[in-house]
Amino acid sequence: MSDGAGLVQFLSAITEFAQGKEVTAPSVSPMWQKERLSARHLPRITCLHHEYEQVLDTNNDDANSTPIQKPFFFGPKEIRAIRNHLPPHASASTFEVLTACLWRCRTRALALDPNNTVRVSCVVNGRSLPSLIVPHGYYNNVITYPAEVSKAGKVYTVDFGWGKPVYGGLAGAFPVLSFYMNFKDGIVVPICLLKLVMERFEEELKKMTKEPFDGSVDHRPPKITSML
Repeated sequence: MSDGAGLVQFLSAITEFAQGKEVTAPSVSPMWQKERLSARHLPRITCLHHEYEQVLDTNNDDANSTPIQKPFFFGPKEIRAIRNHLPPHASASTFEVLTACLWRCRTRALALDPNNTVRVSCVVNGRSLPSLIVPHGYYNNVITYPAEVSKAGKVYTVDFGWGKPVYGGLAGAFPVLSFYMNFKDGIVVPICLLKLVMERFEEELKKMTKEPFDGSVDHRPPKITSML
């Protein structure tokens, strides 16, 4: 019925009453108005919604094993190393670069059949969209989670511009959910995987975040000047 912002609004109202303040209503009046998010008439589907497809569990690892959690830090050095895998003409945000890296490392670590379909999904907050006018105090759900799908084999061998891989590495989070958390000078991402899978994941991540020895990779095009 609500998203994170709606839950915060509800808890804030509870604390106002719990503190004994002489109020008869919350400082932020709750707004329902769910009709604002009604589908178009007639509904028009413009793309495939992979996020609603049923996901089959094809993981062959021991289901009885206990998952372990580890936080991974990505600072400017790590993000720069990941960007060095991109072709010179590519342009991507830090979120896109980091998500692609984690998706690839996790897929390889799970050692899935190359023909299996894998997906990555992220939460999108509709409150920040200029085309969607959400009234102050609206507490209903305004988030969605679009998904991108691919064959596992394509994620294994995707070419970042420096050629196909020669060696794939050793054969507060939930097993399928992680959060990007702001940290001093970087981002911390908690990962939850089975012990053996975690070991493989760490090996793959080291390859992606290891900078060149000279550290002098420069993808900028040469500057050409002339005088008339």
